[in-house]
Amino acid sequence: MGHLYSRDILLRTMPVVRFFYACLIFCLLGSQTVLAEEYIGMPNPPAPRASAEALCDPDLFPVIPAIPELVGEETHLQADQADISREQVSVFRGNVVIQRGKAQLEADRANYHYLDETLDAEGNVRFTGAGLLITGTDAHADMRNNTASFNNALYFTTERANGSAKAISLLDQYRLVLEDATYTTCDPDDPGWQMSASKVRLDRENHQGTAKHMVLRFNKVPFLYFPYVRFPISEERLSGLLFPTIGNSNKLGAQFQLPFYWNIAPNYDATITPWFMDKRGTMLKTEFRYLHSINQGELLANYLNKDKGYFDEDRSAFRWKHTGHPLKNWSTTVDYSRVSDVDYLLDFGNSLNATSTTHLTQQGKIVYGATNWQFTVNAQAYQTLSGGIPYERLPQLLFKSHLPQLDNRLHYGLDGEWVQFSKDQEIVQGARLDIFPSVSFPLRGNAGFFIPKLAYRYTQYDLEEINPGDEPSPSRSLPTASLDTGLFFDRDTRIGGTALQHTLEPRLYYVYTPYRDQDDLPVFDTQESRFNINEPIKADIFDGADRVEDANRLTALLATRYINQKSGAELLLAGIGQVYYFDDRLVTLRAGNPQTQSRSNIIALLTTRPNQNWLFHYDTEWNTETEKFDRNTADLTYNRNNRLNLKLAYRYERSILETAEAGFDWQLSPRWRFHGHEIYDLFNERNQEAELGLRFDSCCWGLALSARERFVTDLEPQDRSFYLELELKGLSSISTGF
Repeated sequence: MGHLYSRDILLRTMPVVRFFYACLIFCLLGSQTVLAEEYIGMPNPPAPRASAEALCDPDLFPVIPAIPELVGEETHLQADQADISREQVSVFRGNVVIQRGKAQLEADRANYHYLDETLDAEGNVRFTGAGLLITGTDAHADMRNNTASFNNALYFTTERANGSAKAISLLDQYRLVLEDATYTTCDPDDPGWQMSASKVRLDRENHQGTAKHMVLRFNKVPFLYFPYVRFPISEERLSGLLFPTIGNSNKLGAQFQLPFYWNIAPNYDATITPWFMDKRGTMLKTEFRYLHSINQGELLANYLNKDKGYFDEDRSAFRWKHTGHPLKNWSTTVDYSRVSDVDYLLDFGNSLNATSTTHLTQQGKIVYGATNWQFTVNAQAYQTLSGGIPYERLPQLLFKSHLPQLDNRLHYGLDGEWVQFSKDQEIVQGARLDIFPSVSFPLRGNAGFFIPKLAYRYTQYDLEEINPGDEPSPSRSLPTASLDTGLFFDRDTRIGGTALQHTLEPRLYYVYTPYRDQDDLPVFDTQESRFNINEPIKADIFDGADRVEDANRLTALLATRYINQKSGAELLLAGIGQVYYFDDRLVTLRAGNPQTQSRSNIIALLTTRPNQNWLFHYDTEWNTETEKFDRNTADLTYNRNNRLNLKLAYRYERSILETAEAGFDWQLSPRWRFHGHEIYDLFNERNQEAELGLRFDSCCWGLALSARERFVTDLEPQDRSFYLELELKGLSSISTGF
């Protein structure tokens, strides 16, 4: 059985004298669980922080030496003077050093009581062991009962944790108590932040601890108090409250979230979060996770009773994501999402992707994968938030072969599908059977390739809800022949003293499929694609079995590359392509007009990386009839040792979109970081999304401020928020939005 990895910040188990790390448990109080971002209305986190170790002054923190380990139960003792007694008290004076195992105790004076086996040490008491240093005025140890105590103690760890305690008492092998304890990861003399508690009890046997009257201070100002807290002190997860989140936005108003983590079992847990929103009400957010050796997944459920900003209607969201491998070669997948209304993601989504979602998937799939073939059972429906309503596939059966493809030998392939299409409307629906065998003979060599291929497609329907007189069982069968061939030319050259390999790679792809009238066939799930740079070689422009293109065309492509012969890095890639049509295309999706142009648009791309800092990519689609660009994409990025990142981007699609994007992430110094991002909609002349942030990091704390604005809808065009994060390193993050 597997174990879930907790998202909480957990104390790692320490070797040997790990009980002295007691104060480290305070960091657990700041752990916070992150739920699915689609359903949380808080902004994204700021830019990554600088390394804490690089910002800390090592001279302000004591060196913790490594103690050589003694074998067995031996105890070594040395001192400048010693009065030994086997019946009364043995007294050791001056530079007293007592070592056992990997632990060492130093003091000015130590008294050993032989009869009751106790030890008292005083004067510059110093304990060292396993990455821990404790200093105090005096210490007492009971060798017989394995107990010890340190008074007026200061402690330091190799993880830069440090603090003080009026007393540290070891009750037995597993339990200890700290009185008036503090904890921080800042410099000992000037802690930027500090946590304190009147009493801390730790039980390492049960992997949990408690603290009374816990106070958190920043720059010596108290701002958070808990009368009693319980926390884990090992990798074991523990149920309890997590740190709250406070925020504000013009859409939801003042906000407060208080998560409760429930450790149900080693492989089950849940997080339950009440989310108060001043303008909406209180939403209950629930996340449940499970993990087994054969499957894992999570369920999320949100519910808001009588939304004050949505006509007092109930609002809810549900999502289930699951993956499993129940048996050898078998796999299962579930991806199911549903919301109460079409505006839910607009109101509670926190990203541009969430607010622009048009359909939510509701899918379950079972797959059997053998060595040379794969069989899939799929059931898929959708919740439509905007746009057209797609057909449901209830169910869909898929078969696909993947035999090894060997050069200069026949290669066989077979794809098959049976699917039942349904829709909650009185329109045509029914079943579709599609069988697609193929055979090819790939010839490949160092200078090029030559791949002829023959394929045959048979499609049969069993339709319902058809018009009177229409054929209930139409079918279609079509052969397809194709030839894919290309050559590789290369030469050695030098540019600016750099040895390069220059390639020239022409490629031709011809495909022929005879015409069949397909207007009597329904269109269930088929879409028409266009000649594009991402997929320039296709045997059929239709994605789906409802239509097969009457193809008689030749695709011509030409690419060239410059490759650094020493490093193998590709410095430049350029390509251009066009399709030449020898016949009109009469097959259309829905009885549309035939396509009569003899040539396609010209596509081209250019990608270059002149050095390790710069990268430029450009691809375009030129309409030869209108002599205008139909599509343009350009990206320019600059990266200098991850200290300065710049990005400029442009997107254009005729009559659909035109956006400009700019972003930067600048490490001004080891302590200061400045970042920003903006997407501007040139087509509609409005700001689509923008964010600007500044972050300061010290050795033990960081402060980040960011402002964000995003477009929601035409009726509510802008959602503005400010985000402030205070991070106490070694503890957690305290966040607020305005």
